[in-house]
Amino acid sequence: MLSGVMIPVLILVENVLAVAAQLSLRRGAAAFADAPLSPAILLAPITNPYILSGLVLHGLSFFLYIFVLSRLRLNVLYPVATGLSIVLITILSVVLLDERLSAPQVAGIVAIAGGIAVVFTT
Repeated sequence: MLSGVMIPVLILVENVLAVAAQLSLRRGAAAFADAPLSPAILLAPITNPYILSGLVLHGLSFFLYIFVLSRLRLNVLYPVATGLSIVLITILSVVLLDERLSAPQVAGIVAIAGGIAVVFTT
């Protein structure tokens, strides 16, 4: 049986993997910014290391999510994991990708973080 501390740690690790996957995919997608949609994109995992690493990270995140889901209710795990992903991706996209946030977006992120706390602690 997992300890009470282990589930939140596993949720955090799963989220870090999912967020790293998104950031990697975003970096890899930049190569297609001016390209038309074509079947060539199917080769991207072979030709673009960022897209390949994003796929691998998503796969690892998926299996860890399934493991945690076997031990936690869906109505708790899904909102917590999704909200945490939104918060982490938003913060890291500002820090690492030089994206900008408006004041209402910051307020929304704070509200999501508060919602995570409420859902996970009840």
